[in-house]
Amino acid sequence: MKRHLIFFYAFIFIACPSPKQSSNDTSFEQWMGVYLKNQKIGYSFSQLQKQNDAYKVINRLKIKMAMMGIQEEIISDFSGLTDTNFGLRKFDFSFQSLKNSFNAWGEVKQNQLVIEVKSGGSTKSVSQTLNNPIYPVAVLSNLVIKKKFEMGKEYNIDIFDATILKVVAAKIKLLGREKIKINDKNYDVTKMSVSMLGLTTIMWFDKNGIERKEESQPGLTIIEETREQALMQEETMGKLDILSMFSVPVDTIINEPRELKYLKVEVSGTDTEDLEIADNIQTIIQVKPLILEIKINDSLPDARLPLNQPVEFLKSTLCVQSDNKEIQEQAKKIIKQEKDALKASRLILDWVYKNIDKRATASLPSALDVLKNKQGDCNEHAVLFTGLCRAIGIPCQICVGLVYVDGRFYYHAWNKVFLNQWISVDPTFGQFPIDATHIKLAEGELEEQAKVLKIVGEIKIKVLAYK
Repeated sequence: MKRHLIFFYAFIFIACPSPKQSSNDTSFEQWMGVYLKNQKIGYSFSQLQKQNDAYKVINRLKIKMAMMGIQEEIISDFSGLTDTNFGLRKFDFSFQSLKNSFNAWGEVKQNQLVIEVKSGGSTKSVSQTLNNPIYPVAVLSNLVIKKKFEMGKEYNIDIFDATILKVVAAKIKLLGREKIKINDKNYDVTKMSVSMLGLTTIMWFDKNGIERKEESQPGLTIIEETREQALMQEETMGKLDILSMFSVPVDTIINEPRELKYLKVEVSGTDTEDLEIADNIQTIIQVKPLILEIKINDSLPDARLPLNQPVEFLKSTLCVQSDNKEIQEQAKKIIKQEKDALKASRLILDWVYKNIDKRATASLPSALDVLKNKQGDCNEHAVLFTGLCRAIGIPCQICVGLVYVDGRFYYHAWNKVFLNQWISVDPTFGQFPIDATHIKLAEGELEEQAKVLKIVGEIKIKVLAYK
């Protein structure tokens, strides 16, 4: 019952600093501390090595945090090879937590980025067409100096983000020059903004491209430290419960929220532009202030398997492997001979609800991994449900937003299925359809979910009416 990936995505994005130059001018390295709301949660170590006509980029990020009282440790490793202009050629990326692992690697071949992902013991490949050179986040300050970006001018570049395995459009702007003090040292630096997926990160780097500090939503600070400083507080990390910290309190106690069919709320404190808020059950009835109405209709439509539209919600992806044999066999085993799409989707939801252990989990969720491990939180439930539904011809999508529990709204993931009309359901709660306390903010996989970052820690909710 959370959005741990939202926060992990932020950590990955901002914790890939340009490294510190060593005396031989061919090898660079840097240690930085990662802080959330002024409390240390981890560190990163980076290297940049010159290799003839290429640069090798290395970054390791380690984070410790609590999620609903459960201690988690996350380690991500990125290794990339770029050309002399810092354009990405190859990469390897791995993610490990206490219970999960994820591995991906890729290569630029002419105008194609070919990516392979290993998950659940199976490997899946995809390719993306490239219109421009792509750059890893770790070399942004070096790229700015190499290309001689001008102060105050906005530049558009394509960034490869390993966390979501996507090429993302980014806007770069040099904001001015400043003097900053870090660990009793004064630095003359350039201040730069990097905007992508609705999130803006501010970076400070010197004339050699060495980053000294970064700040980003929601309350994240990355700052240069010595190796000893970066590591010395490791034993104190993991005390911060990230889910409780970013939950949204309200002054209204809703009894039996899982039974609600109607909710009216006022949303304030943040910019909700570019978020997918309105749909067939969630209506914007006023813009300033933003007021939403959520109405749940218990009348469910008839539909027969397989449904062939909308095609985009039937596709297999890197993390929703609906074309995988094991996923398809499990889906068929669940529904047996059922041809009624409504009954089939209910059977799948009930199976996921009953067979996936409810556990706060740090992962980059994949349907195949969840099927094998049979544990996880809302993210794992939602991605497996999506894969199983698509495997038998039921269009399905992942939704992310907030849900009411015990006087607060928590970040959460659920689903919607298309049965000649969209029906929102929740495999974590076993709901078909959902209750009205689900406030949707985005739809889709990690690239779309990351857009919610900009409202985390900022959004305020006032309950106006419910029944």
